[in-house]
Amino acid sequence: MRPIRLLILIFTASFIFSSPVLAQEAQASNGALKVWEKVLASHTRYPTADLRARKSGFIILDINFDEEGNISSYEIAETKYKEMQKSAETALENALELWKPEMLGDRNRDETYQLIFNFEMIDANTPDEAIEAATKYIYKGKPEKALKIADRLVTQKPFEPTYLELRSQINRQLGNEEAATADLLENQRLQEKTLAKIDIKVFGVVSTRVVQGTVNF
Repeated sequence: MRPIRLLILIFTASFIFSSPVLAQEAQASNGALKVWEKVLASHTRYPTADLRARKSGFIILDINFDEEGNISSYEIAETKYKEMQKSAETALENALELWKPEMLGDRNRDETYQLIFNFEMIDANTPDEAIEAATKYIYKGKPEKALKIADRLVTQKPFEPTYLELRSQINRQLGNEEAATADLLENQRLQEKTLAKIDIKVFGVVSTRVVQGTVNF
């Protein structure tokens, strides 16, 4: 478990409050959390060596909160590549000082939530190739083949609710009600436990940062 180090983030704080767009977001419903997620994304870098090696991977951090809703500590729940892990930890360390308990909204305090960093190399011509292939098999009346694709997608990205929804639908078509229900329950659990997901996607030489929060109000 990593204890939290307090940081002085003058540059980051100035960036937040001097930006008209971010200032407007901060005034919206739990806009402060949206700003915090953007700070995380802005500090996340796709490691150069991993880019050159065309590696994709993800880091899952367990963020522990105290009874007041403050971040007390964090630990690595799942990781594959060391440099991606360093990038995720650096982003979190740079955003820690900006965290406020009210950003949890209606979530329970004194809980552990997950923060996900997804680093992904994508073919710009076929960004959703796997899902499209599964969908085609469903339309062709071949759900068994679609299920194999969905199983692979869930294994590759166990944190992605969309893949669980897809697999649940396929299992329901096949009459596998127990498996379909299990995926729906896991989908719900993920959405409740995921504080934010930061996607760093690279399309050829162009990279984008996508923030996907799952906050319930």
